[in-house]
Amino acid sequence: MPSYRTVMTITTVVPGRRPEEVEHRARSVAHLEAWDIAIVSAQPRVTARFTASDEEEARAIHERILRAVTEVADVPRSRLAAVIGGRSRYLTPWASRDS
Repeated sequence: MPSYRTVMTITTVVPGRRPEEVEHRARSVAHLEAWDIAIVSAQPRVTARFTASDEEEARAIHERILRAVTEVADVPRSRLAAVIGGRSRYLTPWASRDS
C-alpha cells in the first residue's frame, strides 16, 4: 500500500492545550506509520506518515488529520506528499469542488 505524508507548519498551540496533544489528535483520526518533529526556518514542522490505497483516500486522511490538529494548534501551512523511493513528491491541492 502506498505511503503518504501530511507535512504541517505549527505556529502556536491553542491556549489551555499542550504540545503533546498535536500528535495525539493526529493519531486519533488515522493510523500513523511515523511521526516526526523538526524545526525548519525557525518554525516547528510536523510530519505524519500514513498509508492509503490511493491518492483520493490519502487526501481524505490528510483532511481528517488537519481538522483534528487545528482543534489544538494553529496550522498556517500544510501539504500532502506521496512517498516515492523514500522521498516526498508533493501533490497539488484539489481544485474547489464548488467551481
